[in-house]
Amino acid sequence: MGRITTAIHSIFTATGVTARGAKMNRHKICRKVAFPLLAGLLSGAVAATLKGFQTYIDDENWIEENLFFDSGAYGSFGTCMSFMMVFRTAQSYSRYWEGIDMVYQIMGHWFNAASNTLAFSRCSTAKAEEIENLRRLCVRLFSLLNCLLLRELEGEEVRAESGLKFPVLDPGGIDLQTRAHLLNMKSHSRPEQVFQAISKVIVEAQAFGIIASPAPIVGRIHQEMGLGMTKLQSAMKLAYVDFPAPYNLGMKAMLVVHMMLTPVAVIAWAKTVLFSGFFSFVLVFIMFGLMQLTAELDNPFHDSGFGFDKDLVQQKFNKALVTILLEERRPVAHLASSADLIGATDLEFMKARMEKSVYERNSYGSMVSVVPGQVLEE
Repeated sequence: MGRITTAIHSIFTATGVTARGAKMNRHKICRKVAFPLLAGLLSGAVAATLKGFQTYIDDENWIEENLFFDSGAYGSFGTCMSFMMVFRTAQSYSRYWEGIDMVYQIMGHWFNAASNTLAFSRCSTAKAEEIENLRRLCVRLFSLLNCLLLRELEGEEVRAESGLKFPVLDPGGIDLQTRAHLLNMKSHSRPEQVFQAISKVIVEAQAFGIIASPAPIVGRIHQEMGLGMTKLQSAMKLAYVDFPAPYNLGMKAMLVVHMMLTPVAVIAWAKTVLFSGFFSFVLVFIMFGLMQLTAELDNPFHDSGFGFDKDLVQQKFNKALVTILLEERRPVAHLASSADLIGATDLEFMKARMEKSVYERNSYGSMVSVVPGQVLEE
């Protein structure tokens, strides 16, 4: 069974059904494909029935006289609907990548803030235990902040510590009172609460001398956190504001009309019952499937059938936090005694080559500007 699962996964990866950074839920995909499939089957059944009636029963050509219409009108309608569908898909595709880009940018700001917090405490004269406690607390809080950010963008509430869903670096290491307050069932805006908790920790550490850098330098931490929170609010619009409803309503109305017209248009040029049902099914299924696809791309944070792997994002962020925490315990890098590999003579030679290269470029540019039509010989 394991080999079969591995083979199926390899086939999906090779064909592009799954990709790096993406997550696929087969059960949800099946439910979402059900409606386009049902619409296609209904249209195909109607087309096959009409063609069968025309071929075997309609001796007086009633269908041809009453249902057939100019194929040019159907083509014009299909062109208009295709244009609207292409625009809708392009906008949804743009929203999808914009949302993912914002998540990674926010994660970068959180990492910069955490890295600066740990680095600015290195030259502190406070007790080593206090410095280590600050570092471990900040790492846990930033991990919790990123987790709650992803849950907030998903539109789901965190009801308890067990409902975090994404891995957090030892949430039990945070004091019970703070943890109960941040994960309170009646609490809202949890990312903002954790953001404020981190700001209070940094301000208090600076006041007690645990962060020894000057205040303007420490302000860099708050600046990075502020940029991350600003981009979080921008990402909220993709999570909570859907594509304009009037456009979606118009597209759905056109799809219904398309589903009713397609069987009549197909039987006008299809020769057999089988081909009438097949082509009607394909045309309707593709259009309804594209509409469902755009709905999937509208909100990149929603836990739907296809989406980017938020577990992977959280794991990468946790790994980065653990890395800088371990790096702070290592001694500061210094120059080795055998590092004099580039002597003064080598530096002078490199400088001369650079100056010669700049001189040759300037000379070539001046010659071209003076004699633009002349071909330079090597």
